[in-house]
Amino acid sequence: MRSKLLHVLGGGPWQLPTVRLAKALGHRVLVSDVYADRPCYALADHHQVVDITDIDGTLQLASRYRIDDIVCDTTDIGVATAAHVAEQLGLPGIGYETALNFTNKGRMRALTDRAGMVVPRYRLLDSESGLTECAAFVAYPLIVKPVDNQSGRGVSRLLNGDGLKAAYQLARSCSRSGKVLIEGCIEGKEIIVDGFVVAGRPRILGIAHKVPFPDTVTVSSRIHYPGALPAAEFKLIRAATCRTLSALGLRDGVFHGEFMVRGQDVVPIDVAARGGGVMIYTHVVPHVSGVNVNRAMIQQALGEAVGIDPLPVPKAANIEFLSMPPGRIAEIVGVDAAAAVPGVVAIHFNLQIGDEVGPLEHKDRRPGYVVSLADTAAQAIDSALRAKSLLRVRMTGPGSYLPIT
Repeated sequence: MRSKLLHVLGGGPWQLPTVRLAKALGHRVLVSDVYADRPCYALADHHQVVDITDIDGTLQLASRYRIDDIVCDTTDIGVATAAHVAEQLGLPGIGYETALNFTNKGRMRALTDRAGMVVPRYRLLDSESGLTECAAFVAYPLIVKPVDNQSGRGVSRLLNGDGLKAAYQLARSCSRSGKVLIEGCIEGKEIIVDGFVVAGRPRILGIAHKVPFPDTVTVSSRIHYPGALPAAEFKLIRAATCRTLSALGLRDGVFHGEFMVRGQDVVPIDVAARGGGVMIYTHVVPHVSGVNVNRAMIQQALGEAVGIDPLPVPKAANIEFLSMPPGRIAEIVGVDAAAAVPGVVAIHFNLQIGDEVGPLEHKDRRPGYVVSLADTAAQAIDSALRAKSLLRVRMTGPGSYLPIT
């Protein structure tokens, strides 16, 4: 009997767990990526160099290989491509229009607004004409962002009109469609909600608190899953999550949402129809909830029955992001000792030896992070901080080893 062929969009390190798991489940794997040298290629049965944003090229590739289904698990830029290919080939998927609702922030804001949810004041622009008037309508402080990018690229927070034109031009340069969203800042507690939808029924698998860097409030310094929340708070968050997913049309699949809690209001900020990055999807959510969401995604994609049965009391986890002094990295020490701290499951560096540490412009400019898992919130944070305290960096030129904070 022919084993099923799963098409995985993206061949980088974040897709390795999906490729490995699909193979372990007895499936064959086709990987496509825009780059010629990717770590997943060595594990896959087949691979081809095709840009995952190239919808027509990916459809041609999938048709040629006669795939059984297609997934894009942790990157927004391929979600619409996967949905379109699945739809065209009559395979399970979230639907192309639904995928656009989750990957275009303008559509997302309009749909949640139309559903009667509390949303920031907003305006959508496709030219610089009317920029000042739109900003005045939204009112400062405000956020300027591309409608269709990820990882905080091109996002600016402005307290007043200084730099408005530059912020717009930055956002537009990062927007694949050329459209820019201007929206008001919602003050409150920023949270992440992770989960899975089966036949229109969302299941919450993890709720985290986000702590921003003091000088870059659009970028998190810590993502903390505290375990169980007070019943009333959980009920509010769950209700807002369900309304958001219904407004955006997600009937099946994984989701990763960012909300702002302000009193009794839970305001949707950005919601993705994919798993969370920085090992949330592959390490954190399975520990916190007891549900292997990666396996559930593969099973659902291949038309198999999916059972989502989270732990009655969630566990705790912490992702502690690292900071380094500016300059070029010459050496990083203490990694083995930090990795040996009980509860630490991963230490990852986005920047390597020889890379330049520059301004914290977006999420991907963070030098790295520590992931810790535990039964309690205090244990999870303590493990991450102990591990971070053991790390040192030396920059090129004269100087000594400096702590990684």
